[in-house]
Amino acid sequence: VPDVTIPGKEKYCYIAFILSILWVGVYSFIMVFAVEIVGATLKIPSVVMGLTFIAAGTSIPDLLSSVIVARKGNGDMAISSSIGSNIFDLLVGLPIPWLAFTLWPNGKKIVTIGDDGIWIDIV
Repeated sequence: VPDVTIPGKEKYCYIAFILSILWVGVYSFIMVFAVEIVGATLKIPSVVMGLTFIAAGTSIPDLLSSVIVARKGNGDMAISSSIGSNIFDLLVGLPIPWLAFTLWPNGKKIVTIGDDGIWIDIV
């Protein structure tokens, strides 16, 4: 990923952004794959692994950024970052894949969410 903070390399900002998104996708795939293997090895259901380890893994960067900002004396910014990221996840992170699924021509117009046995896995 090109360092666009170096003078003269500002024109590569879009390439840096796209490469950064691709790296996040690659590392997310690796993280989910690794958690599935660990869960299968320890005989932990994938639902439990997803609700605990994957959820924690996606929240830790928000936690660290909030702690850093709070230590710099911007507590209100830390709180708004934590709340804002969760609101963004609920209003954008969930609906966009569902919208893409319903708009894609596959004959289905309903998004089915399976929750068979989720309460047993949580308890």
